[in-house]
Parts: sequence; structure tokens; C-alpha cells
Amino acid sequence: MDLHSKLQAAWYRLINTYRPGTIELTGSIATQTVGFILPATLYLLIDTLFPEFSKRHKIQSAGRQPTRPQILHCVKVTLFNHVWVVAIHAMLVYWAGLDHAIMNLDPIVPPWREFIVDFVFALLAREILFYYIHRTLHHPRIYAYIHKMHHKYTTPVAFAGEYAHPVEHVIANILPITLPLYLKGAHYLSIIAFVSFELWEAAADHSGYDFLKLPPAELHDLHHEKFRVHYGTIGLMDWIHGTDVVGWDRPETDKRDEQ
Repeated sequence: MDLHSKLQAAWYRLINTYRPGTIELTGSIATQTVGFILPATLYLLIDTLFPEFSKRHKIQSAGRQPTRPQILHCVKVTLFNHVWVVAIHAMLVYWAGLDHAIMNLDPIVPPWREFIVDFVFALLAREILFYYIHRTLHHPRIYAYIHKMHHKYTTPVAFAGEYAHPVEHVIANILPITLPLYLKGAHYLSIIAFVSFELWEAAADHSGYDFLKLPPAELHDLHHEKFRVHYGTIGLMDWIHGTDVVGWDRPETDKRDEQ
């Protein structure tokens, strides 16, 4: 039996054993735990258990790293964000009824090709949506009220990936990842697979390490350090708009004076 057949058999047992609402809510909790909380915790353990290794491999210098109280505050706020998101999902499930699915729980598992198409579609949709939402949140008339909270950590740690104002958490962290696939009618398994990847990416982007270059954590780390650069996630929209270079927003005369 190949992997897809095993997945199909496991999924079929799952949907015939548990009610749709239970599957959705449990899947949401498991996705957030496996996709973000566990990887962020592992990155944090590197920081605390292997300080010398951390000093050698952190993108920014040791002197710029947040203090222990700052990290603990970040962890508390981030975990609270996860709790209230699950609570809202639980209310939606309760409102719809445990016997009704909010998402597509088709008994037939999509073929691998559909998984790949959904992933690429969601990756591009997320890049476009997040880029424009993120740049909007940096607008001077908005920044101080919402996005400034996330930029408290100019030298981020993994848990800072979900450290955000509630409004930002919804419009920038949740909707760009989940809404495109939901509107597309993608299978629930496609959605949780992509969400898991994006949650891991958020932890890796903010970890302060760039071990794998995938995602390119150094780019987002630079965004936290310099603010007005690298607004996207994979770099596509920054390349298109020219916001992938520090100083893109300065007058040309200032740039020539530096040369």
C-alpha cells in the first residue's frame, strides 16, 4: 500500500469515527501546536540550552538579543493569541453544530497533484495578500496603533512570529493563509498542510537563525531590524515593487551622495 492509499485509509477511518465539528476543531489545535508552538519552542531551547552555539549562528549580534523577561512576555502573548483563535473556531463549530462541517471534509483524499496545485496557489495568494496588508500596516497613520506592537522585537525570536495586535493577527496572520484555500473549496487536508507549513515558516522567519535558507529568515530578520524593507514572505512582491533593498524609499539624491 502506497502513502496516498494509507492516507486515504486513515482519513476514511477518521471521518467515520468522529463528527465533522470535532475533526475540524481538533485539527485546528493540532495544526497550531505542531506547526508553530513546537518549532518555536525548539528554537527557544537552542537559545537557552546552547548559548554559545546561539551566539555563533544568530543573524544579529548577542548584544541585540531580547532579555529573558521580554522573551517570556512574548511567549505569553503569543500563546494567548493561539487560545483566542481556537476559542473563536470552537464557537463557530458550536454554532454550526458538530454534525456540520465548515470546511471541505470530502471522504476522498485529493491526489498529490491537487495538493501541489493548492499549495502553490495558496503560497502565491498569501504572498500577494500579506505584502499589501503588511505595507498598509506600516503606513504612518496606522503603524503606531496596530503593527508597532509586532515590531517591539527588533531582534526577533521564534515566538515573535505570532506576537501581534489582535487586529493584525486576524487580517495579516490568519486570513491571508486560510481564506484563499477556503474560497477555492480546497480539501481540509490541503488547508491544514499549508497552514502547518506557514506556521512553521513564521517561527523560522522570526527565529534569528537562517540554517536552511528556506524560508529565507535573514530577509524577515532584516525587516525587523530596518523596518522599511522586505514586506513579503517569499520575496516575489518585494522584487516586483523594489522594496527588497534597504533605502528603496529614500530620494535618489541621497542614494547618490552615499556612493
